[in-house]
Order: sequence, then structure tokens, then C-alpha cells
Amino acid sequence: MRALWLIGAGWLVPQVALACPGKNCEDCAHADEAEAASDPAACAKKAELVGGSCSYSTGMMAQRVLSEGRPWTFTGTLVESGGRLDSHVAAPFVVGPEKVNVIANEVLESLTSSGAHGGRVGLEGRVLEVEGVKYFVVTRYRPENS
Repeated sequence: MRALWLIGAGWLVPQVALACPGKNCEDCAHADEAEAASDPAACAKKAELVGGSCSYSTGMMAQRVLSEGRPWTFTGTLVESGGRLDSHVAAPFVVGPEKVNVIANEVLESLTSSGAHGGRVGLEGRVLEVEGVKYFVVTRYRPENS
């Protein structure tokens, strides 16, 4: 019985290896792109963006803004915020005359890693006011020509 199992396994393993398309197939390329995309609901990992705030609170607020907020766009510059929010949500930047707090998510982390935060930038996302504080979750950005 054991010999029969070994013969079967010896025949099956190469067949399984041949069935795997490897990294050359089109479906695999799409899967890699999806994994590389930034998640707007996920808290940023960089300490300089999160600071002393709670990543759990930040992620939960980002999810809330995405589900309950209204679509919002902004074109301008990001201004570093010096104050800590009572909600413990990480918001390292504010935008606009109303000083809307930009939540530290993976998209914002990507924006700062590319250096786009130093100039004018176009931001798309959702905004929500909670207890008098406006939160903005960036879902897309593009550097603007000055």
C-alpha cells in the first residue's frame, strides 16, 4: 500500500507543478497590482505620520469616514498640523481654510514617500465631521503643476 502511495505521489507532484502558470500569466500580474495598492482604510505605518496617536483609532475613523462621509476633493498644499486630536486619530496634515484633518492612511503614506506633499497636490477622498472635527480620508492623489 505504501509503495502504491509513493508511486502516486511521484506521478502527481510533477503534474501539479506543470499546472502552475507561474508569474507570466495575466491574472498573476493583476493580483500583484492589487496587493501593491494602498488601502485608504488602513493606518499609515510610518511613525512620523502616526506620531503618538493610536493606529487602531486611526484605522477605525478612516473606515467610518469612508462609509459615512461624503465625496470631497481638494487642490492645494498640505500643512503640517502641530496639535494632537482628542480622538487619538493620527492626522499629521490639515488642508483648506477650514483646517480639515487629513487622516494618516496608506495612501497619505504613499504620497509623502513620493515627496508630493511638498508642493501643490490634488486630493480625492471622503470627508466627515464628527463632534465638530472634520476628518478627510485621501483615496487618490496627483501632484499638480504649479
